[in-house]
Amino acid sequence: MEESPIPAEADNGGDFSLGPKVTMTFDLGGALSGKQTALAPSLNGKFLKDCAEYSRGTKREDGSTIFAMAGLLDGNVADHKVTVELWIDDYAGPGDYPKDQLVAPGSRPSIAIDNKIYGTWPDSTSSAVKTDGKGGGTWTFKKLATTGEGGLPGDAVTGTIKWTCQNP
Repeated sequence: MEESPIPAEADNGGDFSLGPKVTMTFDLGGALSGKQTALAPSLNGKFLKDCAEYSRGTKREDGSTIFAMAGLLDGNVADHKVTVELWIDDYAGPGDYPKDQLVAPGSRPSIAIDNKIYGTWPDSTSSAVKTDGKGGGTWTFKKLATTGEGGLPGDAVTGTIKWTCQNP
C-alpha cells in the first residue's frame, strides 16, 4: 500500500516546534572534547517558545525558580554517549552560581560518558555555573569523580561545558 503525503493544512504550516535548541561544547581534557545539540528543557512538561523563556528558568509550585542545563543530547559527542545532570536551585536569572546551588534530580550534578558517571564531591570538587541571560552559560569544574573503592572519589575529570541557545 502506498503512503499518501500529509496535506499541508495537517502539518500546521510548519509552525510547530519543540522549542529552542542549545549547542553544547564539551572540553574535559583528554576525557571528552566536542559539540552536540539538545532541546532546551523546561522541567514542567511544556514546550518553550524561545531562548528568553528558557533563560528565565522554571517556576516551581513553592514559588522558587530552577534552571536546568540540557542533558539529553541529540546524539553522541566525539563517538561517546553523554548525558548531563545539572540544575541551578533558587535561580535568580543571569549570573554566577556556586557549587552549593548546583543540584541534580535525585543525585548530584554529573556527566555520564559511556555509562561512567563523574559527579561532584563535597570536599574535593570545585564547581560553578555562569548563565548569560540569553539561554547560554558555562559550567566549570575541577575533579568531577567516579565513585571509587570504599565509596571514595575515583577517576576524575576537569573542564568546562559551554552552551548557547538558538531560537526555533
